[in-house]
Amino acid sequence: MMKENISPDEYTFPLVVKACSLLKVIKEGKQIHGHVLKYGFHDVFVQNALLSMYAKCGRIGIARKVFNEMIDRNIVSWNSMIAGYAKCASGLELEAVALYVLMLNIGVWPNEFSFTALFSACGSGLAVKEAVQIHSHVIKLGYECNTLINNGLIDVYVKCGLVDTASLLYYRTDEPEVVSGNALMTGLIREGNLDSAKTLFNKMDVRNVVSWNVMISGYVLNGLCNEALDTFRRMKLEGISPNSRTIVSLLSACSLAGSLTLGQWVHSYADSRGLVGSNQLVKSALVNMYSKCGDIESAHQVFKSMLKKDVVSWDVMIEGLALHGQGEEALELFHEMLKEGVKPDELTFIGLLNACRHGGLVEEGLKQFHRMSVEFGIQPQLEHYTCVVDLLGRSGQLNDALNIIKEMHIAPDAVVWSALLAACRMHNDMLLAEYVVDRITALDPKCFSNYVIMSNIYAGRNQWEEVTRVRRKMKSMDTEKEPGCSLIEVGGIVNEFFAGASSDHPRCKEVLEKLEELMKRIKANGYVPDTDLVLRNIPHEEKARDLYYHSEKLAVAFGIMETPPNTQIRIVKNLRICKDCHSAMKLIAKVERREIIIRDRSRFHHFKDGQCSCQDFW
Repeated sequence: MMKENISPDEYTFPLVVKACSLLKVIKEGKQIHGHVLKYGFHDVFVQNALLSMYAKCGRIGIARKVFNEMIDRNIVSWNSMIAGYAKCASGLELEAVALYVLMLNIGVWPNEFSFTALFSACGSGLAVKEAVQIHSHVIKLGYECNTLINNGLIDVYVKCGLVDTASLLYYRTDEPEVVSGNALMTGLIREGNLDSAKTLFNKMDVRNVVSWNVMISGYVLNGLCNEALDTFRRMKLEGISPNSRTIVSLLSACSLAGSLTLGQWVHSYADSRGLVGSNQLVKSALVNMYSKCGDIESAHQVFKSMLKKDVVSWDVMIEGLALHGQGEEALELFHEMLKEGVKPDELTFIGLLNACRHGGLVEEGLKQFHRMSVEFGIQPQLEHYTCVVDLLGRSGQLNDALNIIKEMHIAPDAVVWSALLAACRMHNDMLLAEYVVDRITALDPKCFSNYVIMSNIYAGRNQWEEVTRVRRKMKSMDTEKEPGCSLIEVGGIVNEFFAGASSDHPRCKEVLEKLEELMKRIKANGYVPDTDLVLRNIPHEEKARDLYYHSEKLAVAFGIMETPPNTQIRIVKNLRICKDCHSAMKLIAKVERREIIIRDRSRFHHFKDGQCSCQDFW
């Protein structure tokens, strides 16, 4: 019986090539291309399939060669090539626009798919001028009401920073797609317009998981952790299943609030939904959450459970150890990272330098600072210099810190100089402090913190005329001092306390009574108010009373009221903890037989048995 000899035809090849494109199997695709050449198929459908396969598989050069050699081209050929350039990550996106110009010159008219691909290319290349020109073509050709094209326009305008123009288009479009709403929300949040993003979110007829994720992350970026968690609860009620990005945003909210209980719940929930597993992004977020919620042991456990660790995973763990003052452990982990063959990046060295400055490891810190550029080719940035200046300044090496600033390869900013100013205050160097303040004022005349530090220095020397002069200057400025604020989570609810006896907390009266009781008890155990920190020329007793009502003291009083004996108390403070509160917390922890964990602006303090983990170096 003779075998039938069946040859592929113009219908077979496009189907098989499309399969290779979907599976991203370029080797097999090239073999089929060879058969196309062997059989001499120049059919436009076959050639379009080959062109599309190469473009989608990232072989843009071969795709262009196929395009150039085509005997016949139709609009699909042009659109496939334009779309290929749009998705190209090698800086060739704007070749799509050049191809569009060529297409017009030879008399081929674009369709809606041409424009969506072009806007995608302009968005990738941030080519706003080209996008506006192509938009004018859309109007001339009568496509201004086309929903597909308008969705592409909204996306490109958001990416190019023209959010107002994108908003006008969105609300003018009859049926905007959910992807356009998501893009516009992202742009509004990026511009700091959270209220408009919220309004848009609530008006959207259709919301997908990305919509919810954008809104949750927007709240997190704006420090509104409770709103982020409430949005997640709404998401669950509407039956939307979260994905890994939802979990990462939720964990960021827990980190922001220092809410360990909620963080643990999110961890358990994500685990039950199969969203943890070997997901590096989620596991790194878990390490970050546990670190920033004061549970460095759990952070380390999650880190050790990761089968594969990228540089982000190592960076997060090193920074976590730094936050908890475990400098030696952070350095050990860095050496382990190098042994594993993971190349450090800028963030790695920020974590290392933070670990050294919190641990007072001056020589080791300078060694790593030198090593990052010489051995790893990483040029120090402003944050690296700030760490080193702070490291030297804390140890009393003020001249060396000043020399570091003078030798910077980039211009120092107000933050770098402020690190030196804080050291001047610590070591009572008035002459250098006044020089540094002049530098800060020249860079940032509205920098409020330097005036606060100078007031502290003058007040510590009883130079009240100078204090008055500085305070007058502060009052004449438009900006205000950031108020002290502390967060404490009790029973799954994050409570907020601001400095002052007139706190807005609903149980303020009870909290103040509890605080009075605590202050009496620690005074009996040796507490002496550090009245040098009060910037007003008032009697000693009034100065002591001012110190009572710092936000962390109010928060710890509330925590003791609301939690059982021996329970850990965890507080997040937006500012650096002052010397008086630091002394008070050591004694409160002792008399209450509690561990009090406070995360301030720069690090963690674990108070227990009358001692602090920072060993009074912070």
